Order: sequence, then structure tokens, then C-alpha cells
Amino acid sequence: MIGLFAANNVAAKDATTAQTTIMASPTEGITMASPTEGTITAHFVKEKAMKRDLLQMLANNMQYAKSIWYDCVEPNSAGEQCGFFKARSAGHSNEDGVRTNADFSMICAFLYRYGKGKVRLPEGITWDEIILMAEKSLVFGYSTHKANKLKVTANKAYWGSTCVKDHVWESSLWTMSLAYSTFFLDNILNDKQKEYVYRMIKAECDYELERTIPTGYNGDTKAEENGWETNVLACALGLYPDDELAPKWFERLRDFAINCYSHKDDANNNTIIDPEYDSTRVKDLYKGNNLYDDFTLQNHNYFHTSYQNVVMQELGESWLALKLFQKGKEKWKTNALMHNNQKVMDEVLCRLALADGELAMPNGNDWSMFLYDQITSYATAACLLRDPNALMLENLAYKHIKARQTTTNDGSWLLNSDIGPRRMGVEGHRVMMTYLLHDMASTAKMKPTTWKQFCQQHQKAYVFECQDIVRSMTPHRFSVFSWSKGLKSYTGYFAPCSPDMTNIMVPYKCHNTGNMLGWYNIEGKKTNAKPTKEAKYTLEGNSYRMHGSIDTNDGALSNSFSIYATPGNAIVYVDDVVANEDVTINGRRGGLMAISVDPFTRISRTLYHQNGCNFTDGKKTIEFSSQWVNIDNYLGVVTADKNNRMAFGDREQSSSIDIAKLYANYSSTPQHYKKGQTVDRRCIVYYCNVDSATTAMLAEGIKTETDDNILTVHVPDTDGTVYVITIASGHIEKVCTCTKEKRK
Repeated sequence: MIGLFAANNVAAKDATTAQTTIMASPTEGITMASPTEGTITAHFVKEKAMKRDLLQMLANNMQYAKSIWYDCVEPNSAGEQCGFFKARSAGHSNEDGVRTNADFSMICAFLYRYGKGKVRLPEGITWDEIILMAEKSLVFGYSTHKANKLKVTANKAYWGSTCVKDHVWESSLWTMSLAYSTFFLDNILNDKQKEYVYRMIKAECDYELERTIPTGYNGDTKAEENGWETNVLACALGLYPDDELAPKWFERLRDFAINCYSHKDDANNNTIIDPEYDSTRVKDLYKGNNLYDDFTLQNHNYFHTSYQNVVMQELGESWLALKLFQKGKEKWKTNALMHNNQKVMDEVLCRLALADGELAMPNGNDWSMFLYDQITSYATAACLLRDPNALMLENLAYKHIKARQTTTNDGSWLLNSDIGPRRMGVEGHRVMMTYLLHDMASTAKMKPTTWKQFCQQHQKAYVFECQDIVRSMTPHRFSVFSWSKGLKSYTGYFAPCSPDMTNIMVPYKCHNTGNMLGWYNIEGKKTNAKPTKEAKYTLEGNSYRMHGSIDTNDGALSNSFSIYATPGNAIVYVDDVVANEDVTINGRRGGLMAISVDPFTRISRTLYHQNGCNFTDGKKTIEFSSQWVNIDNYLGVVTADKNNRMAFGDREQSSSIDIAKLYANYSSTPQHYKKGQTVDRRCIVYYCNVDSATTAMLAEGIKTETDDNILTVHVPDTDGTVYVITIASGHIEKVCTCTKEKRK
């Protein structure tokens, strides 16, 4: 058997040494201005100031809005001038075209009504332009709907739903934005224009009355879809409360609402929903569950925190339409809109909330990262459920949205949007709705939870059994690992419990693995992974141990690995990698950490290690021999291999964020292994909020012993605790603890 760590000792010729990299002062990387790191604090911004900021952020966005504006050459068939906000599918009848235009129409109309005289407009933008864009885009919206057919879209079609036989997926959501725009422009629109809007909204509601209510939770929940169906029904009830169809709209609204965050327990729930209206119970409306038993959901075939939370936002916006549009005379209101919202908040969202207000993404994200698009869901829980946790998290999210907008020069919400203007419209939509929720249900007298209190409440390790995800929190950091169902991936990450440094490490998956595990490149084999055993978890207070086994590279290697998230600061990764056949490994990319090198955080990082330091933006991959590395005097990584090699680079854009990869175990020199031979036995330890000197001391303290294939590792933590970990074939068999004093 190859001795401990001998398998990954690589000759010096394998290195592109630090001498070839860009060198700078060790402090240069961390003194450059960042809108978040070293800037944002947990200080709670009061509601009045936050609302003022939200308005100004929307005003700043008008520069971007104007840049995508297009005046139609021809009016509609009624002679009305119109125009639209250009998406990538400029003026088309699809989601990209219609939704983008509808959202920006609503935002412009809102800003004119609520912001005029309160905010500063960007240079070159006037209030007359904003109101014209709002009105003309609304005209384009209702003119191109099938209920009116006053103008064809740019792709010579109409959009919208009128009945079961003629419907378009998601059109009710787009209609909702135009309904809000109509409400904001009420004093400007004439009676004929209001009639066109009515026809559009009624047609959408006619479809809602005919259609079935979908359910399903495995891979493709219908929770979000049912949520946006409530939106158009609520808008119809709010704008036309005395319509002859209003009672039917109300019944249908409750049907959809109960079947948004629907759970199996609803089948036996005898709670009367609206006792002042009738005796209908939850179980009378329940059609089927859209949530798993642990209140999680899947969309796009995996657990997706953005879809988990957005349903709450949609339900809050429906509540808002009823409250706002009826102008205080609420003929129609229902408790169904808040059904299971608190359960989802407590059981899922709070367990995944980070110190910056972001929700942890165990499986990454398939759209732009760090949007903080859950802000309106937090606002719904804070304003309507009076949840102090949500109030604190919302405040953090708002500060990060504000910071991210400062990274652009045109008032757009983020750099490198995944879907261009449509994502900008969605983000502006959420900022606007957050303002309105606080306007209608003020939280000024509420006391938010502090982050320390929140951390204490939610520190206990927990497994989302339906998704095979484990998480825990300590005062130092949040940790999560996903043995993902649906789209298979086996990846984890951690986030410091500091509002300004949470995003230094980015959720990242690649080749079915990603953060922490990394991967191998093998000659003649694909880079991939599949499980060979189910993950096993051991929970102890705020710590967890998990063990898993995967075959990688078309089955050429077997990796038996364990992760121990300690009660303190350290996170320990150990593995035992064996060749299942004769192989040539051309590259090791182990112990991976995806590090943000983005204007939102920092565009360059300073790496401290045994042989000096490097200041780099990750565009060029640098390699160095070191047992340890520290990033920006904040994140420390230590290996048990004193002859270890590391690397930093391979910069890429991932979900709109620029990242570089830190490989805690790296090689590009080909190495050959026979079937049954040990390829690696690695021990890598990660720490938060440690400087380079401390990281070096921790590296000195790590010790290993081997006895008959049993590996014992002594892992020091920053509080003086030493974890004595017994490992057999990559499985952590036992953990004992002692303090420095006891060891003496």
C-alpha cells in the first residue's frame, strides 16, 4: 500500500511557481474598495430609511429602463401611441418579451406615483419621460393581448389566455404586472383604455375558472405556478370588486392559494379558512401536495431555494392587490393566501438563511446568483405574519441589493444578467413590491431578531431528509452538503457568519461534484461521479458528520469520503480514493473552493501561504507548494500533507458571478496507478475568520498517525479544542475532543 499522502507528492517541475504571478503588496487586495466586504454590517436600518432607499434604487434604475425603451412607429388600431421595453426577444409574445415590458411598465408607473418629489432622477431622465414610458408600455401590453387584438407583437402574434383551449403558460403573471400598472395610472387612463384592461384581466380570469389546479412535488412543483394564478384573480377582485363574476373569482383564488404551499397534512386539516365568509375548510380545497413531507420543494428537477421562497412572494403580492386596490374597503380578503407560509419560513427558509440575508443554495443556482430575490418573501413574512426573523433577514437582503446596484454604471441591478433585461425587470418588481408591503403593513413598531439570536435559534444540525441535504450553523459559519436528488450532484460549501464576508465562497457544482470534493481528470475517461452508497449522517448538536461513497470518471476511481462540521470553526474533509482499474491521472483538482473575484465582493484576492503571498484575480492559474493557504486574512485552508501542492485560478463566470477556484490539492503531472492501488488519502480542514499567522499555527498543530489502515488525525480548532478523529477507509469512525490545557 502506498503510504499516507505519498500518492500525491508531485515533483517540483509540476509547478508554475509564484514567481510567474502578478505580485503586489500583501494588503493591496483587501484594501481595494468593495461595496460589501468590510462595508456592510448587521446594523438594522429602520423602515422609513429603507423605504427611502428602495425608492431611490428604483429611480436609479430608470437610466437602464430608458436604455431599453423603444417607441413603436405605428400606433395600435385604436390610434393610441405605444412602445415597449426591449428584452432579448424585443416586443415578442413570449415570456421574455411580454413579462419584461409588463414589469417595467409597472415599475415606471409606480415610481411616478410614489417617487415624484421624493427621489433624484438620473441625469438626462425626466418625469415626463417616465410617465410616457409607463403609459405607452401599458397600451402595448393590453393591445397585444388576445382579448383586444389592437396590435400584433414584433413576431406578429398575440399573447395571453382566454380559455382552456387558448391559453399561454404564465400569462396571468404578466397580466398582474399590467394590472398594477393600471392601478398606478388610474388618474391618467381614459375610460376606453380601462375597458381594454378589463377585457384583458377578465379573459385571464375566465381561463382560471375553467382550468384544473395542478399539483406535484417530485422534480417539478406546481407551487410557483399556482402562486401566480392567485395574482391575476386578486387583481381582478381588487379592481372590480362588484363584478358579477367576483364571487367565482374569490372561490378560485382560495382554491389556488391553498394549493400553493400544499402539504400532505392538508388532507386532514379541518381549519375553517375564512370563518367570517363561510365554513370552507382547508381539506375541502386541498387537491394534492406541492411540497415534500419536510416542506421542501423541487423545481427544475432539484431542490431550488429561489423557487422555494418565491411562492410566498406571489401570495404576498396577491394580498397586496386586494388591500391596495380596494382602497381600504375590503369586500374581498382571505386567510388562504398565508396558508403554510409560516411553516415554510420556519422549517426551510430560516434553516438555510445566511448572515447576508441570502438563502443557501446547496445545489447552486441555474440563474443569476446573489440577487437576494427572496426579499419580497421576507417582506411578506415580516409585514403580514409579523415574523421578526424575516424582518431581520429582509433588512440584510435590501442592503446587498443596494450594494450590488452600485457595481453597474447604468442603474441596472447586476452585471452579466443571465437573461438580460427580463432579470432586471423581475428584480425591480421585487424591490417595488417590498416597498408597497411596508407601505400597507408597516413594521416600524416591530423589533427584529438579532443575528446572534437567530444563529442561536437555528444552530442545530438538521437533515432535509426528502432532499438529502445536511446543514448546521455555529457562531463562526454556516455549513451545508447536498447529496442531491433529482439532478445528481455531491457538493457542499460554507459561508462565514458575517454579513459582509458571506459571499467570499460561492456555491459551485461541476462534473456532478464541485466545492469540497473537486474532481480528477483521467486519460480516456469522462469527468463525472455517481453514488455507490447512500449518504449517512450523524448529528450532534450544532455539528454533523456525513459519509458518502462515489465512483468517479466512468467508474475508474472510488472515493469514500467524510465531512465533519465541528461545533466550532473547523470543517474537516477526509477521503480514501482507490483505483478500480489501471489509470493515468492527468490532473487533481481536490478540496475545491469557488472564490468570488467579482465587483460585488472583490475583484482580486491575496493568497498567503508557506512560500509568501500572491495577489491575483484568478485569470492566470498559479501553483504553489504549501501545507496551508489563507485568503485575504480571512479564510484558512490546512492540509495534513506537508508536501502538498495547491493552485488558484481557472477563473470563469458562474451564474453571473466571476469566480476563481482554489484547489487545496492540485497536480497537472500525469501519474499512473494500478487497479486496487490507493490514489489519495487526504485530510483538508477549512476555517473562517482567521488570519495567515493563525492558519500557519493551525497547520503546525495538525498531526496524523497510521496503524493497520486506521488513520488518526489531530485537528486543532481556533478556540483551542483539538478533535481526535479516527478514520477507516475514508469513514470517520470516532471523534474525541480535548483542549490544549488537557493535552498538557
